[in-house]
Amino acid sequence: MGNANRISRRRLLRNAAAIAAAGTVESGALPASQALASSSGKSNGRPRTLALIGDYAHNCDAIRVSLDRLFKELAFPIDYTTNYYDLSKSLLEPYQLFVCCRDNYIFPNGRNLPANRSQGAAGAFGGGAFANAEYWITEEQGQAVKDFVTAGNGFYSLHSNAFVSRSSKNYRDVQGGVGLNHPPLRPFKVRIVNKEHPVTQGIEDFMVTDEQHYTIYDKDPKNILLHSENLDGLTFEAVLRDPKEGGPEASGPPQNLGTTSISGWAHEYGQGRVVFTAIGHTIHAMWQPEYLKLQKNAVRWLLKMA
Repeated sequence: MGNANRISRRRLLRNAAAIAAAGTVESGALPASQALASSSGKSNGRPRTLALIGDYAHNCDAIRVSLDRLFKELAFPIDYTTNYYDLSKSLLEPYQLFVCCRDNYIFPNGRNLPANRSQGAAGAFGGGAFANAEYWITEEQGQAVKDFVTAGNGFYSLHSNAFVSRSSKNYRDVQGGVGLNHPPLRPFKVRIVNKEHPVTQGIEDFMVTDEQHYTIYDKDPKNILLHSENLDGLTFEAVLRDPKEGGPEASGPPQNLGTTSISGWAHEYGQGRVVFTAIGHTIHAMWQPEYLKLQKNAVRWLLKMA
């Protein structure tokens, strides 16, 4: 994956997207008449949100349907884009909240899925299944998100987005952690471990069937809001791919990650705020009643409206 080839493919992707116009920023959640931006960067006095969504494993239409309900019930406008290569300081400038629900991989040459693909050591994030993968984010883009939050804005990182921290130190610094791996869909309980935080106010523990993501949180443990626990005692064994342990391509013997994982956190960063919640592979999970309430709390807290 040389730099020259990567730049060439990036330019080709830009040109294709410009022709298709399918990934351009589009408004949602509110009628267009209610989503007109003023010079202050707000829509009729409402804070503006940009969501970067969709990847090979997460359909952008499903994510949009999920988030449209959330932002419609909050009566906040939201714009969407799939153009990961356009993420920049200038793109974020009109907004007060950045939502990202996509992981760190792109496949310019197509995916190479082995016939005997399995989860775990050679599974969803193992070598063979991702032999043709490249990382889309640059450190400049990571810095743009960091500067956006430092200036006083909000960043809501959803589901697989923690994996982007594998390939950008700047992104990981502002996000606060990194995704490791996950088993297939299975039921687990989400426990509220910090009930005093505004994001978790009024939220009860809940059951969900989803991907149980295993993560590392780098900052103060008091900022952790959620744990996920498999009540059936099912553990998860995987090769860890943490940049702090040898780089994104690190490999080694599988490790047993146990039945419980960190599933959410919230912290201040500069003048702004960050929330990560790991649940969200399906619309059913996103609309679980307690989780939907938590998402509303998160958006309000990120916009300093809680």
